[in-house]
Amino acid sequence: MRKLSLFVLLMALVLPFAISAQTSNFAEYETEHFRVLSEIGDEHAMQTALKLEALVGLFNEYFRFDLGELPVRLRARFFSSKDRYDTYLRRIIDTTRDDFVYLHYTDLAKSELVGYAMDDEAFDVSLKHQGFIRFVRAYVPNPPLWIREGFAVYFEAVEFDEELGVANYRENLAWLETLQSLVDGSSGLAAIPLSEMLTMNVDEARSNIDVFYPQAWGIVSFLLNSDSRSVNRLAWDSISALQSDASLNENSQNVFNAAFKWEDDLSLVEQFVSYVGGRKSFRTLVQDGIDLYADGSLDAGEQAFVAALKLREDNFIPYYYMGLINYDRKNYSLADFYYKEALAKGSEEALTYYALGVNAYADNRFDDAISYLETTRDLDPTAYENKAQQLLDRIQG
Repeated sequence: MRKLSLFVLLMALVLPFAISAQTSNFAEYETEHFRVLSEIGDEHAMQTALKLEALVGLFNEYFRFDLGELPVRLRARFFSSKDRYDTYLRRIIDTTRDDFVYLHYTDLAKSELVGYAMDDEAFDVSLKHQGFIRFVRAYVPNPPLWIREGFAVYFEAVEFDEELGVANYRENLAWLETLQSLVDGSSGLAAIPLSEMLTMNVDEARSNIDVFYPQAWGIVSFLLNSDSRSVNRLAWDSISALQSDASLNENSQNVFNAAFKWEDDLSLVEQFVSYVGGRKSFRTLVQDGIDLYADGSLDAGEQAFVAALKLREDNFIPYYYMGLINYDRKNYSLADFYYKEALAKGSEEALTYYALGVNAYADNRFDDAISYLETTRDLDPTAYENKAQQLLDRIQG
């Protein structure tokens, strides 16, 4: 997951009510709230507009803006290459950016999100991050920076359901270990005091970028996910205090007065530190699962791997170990399922086919076992020739 630089600004939202057209070199697609122009093509313009619209629906579950108040469709423009993107930005703002940028003007009709062709994963991360910034600034041009950037990172792992046309929240823990190292002091960097985070201006955030980003995400995650309802209320009070005609300093003060002024700072910070310390990243959960499996704690190991899969479903390690766990339980059909999932997610083929062969042998599925073990031997004869042949000899007589 890329960690986006601070003030690269963007715009996005969308819903199936559509028009398709061609404007100069840009394919164009309009939805209820967006107008997307893309040099990449008609399909790209349509899919990007629909993603933006889906994101708006998700973002507004938290912010509750009146979408009917938008005076124009929000514009987003995408170039076919970084060179063309750079040329455009230099003409407009006399500089360029490494990532997408949101160009904000008082007149929303002139404002636009600008991006360029990247690989699908990087494109979607930028779209989600900067799409949130575009969304919130359409209603509140100057929100506190911790809200603007913290929520933008909070939404980076959102998943799109193209069939249903919705965006589903998925937790983003990319900054967790960085934040934990700040909180426990192992990073060597000083955490920013809460009062400063809540009222920080652009120059201050930029000068503390390595600390600001993880803390901004951490504050949002803490306020929304804490088990304490009084902490959760701080998030909603903060959002309710935002005003469309206020400056950055005014909105920061509005939020502080509405949500944090009467809070005990020490108590809130202690709760924050406890919350951060108690969270586990995907990497930590996987390592916990491996260690527990090695100790023979199959149930606890399984729980760790299940928790890891809730954060990331695309990594093969939890699936492979879930296969081992179910093999040890003599649950051979389930072990077979998990090993095959691990293969589909990119596990080491020779190792996984060997595991499938051993599992099939234990389950008396000898034809399958022979096929798997021969595949293993062919894939890596150096490592598996002898082990695979020993089992094959047992099966074949």
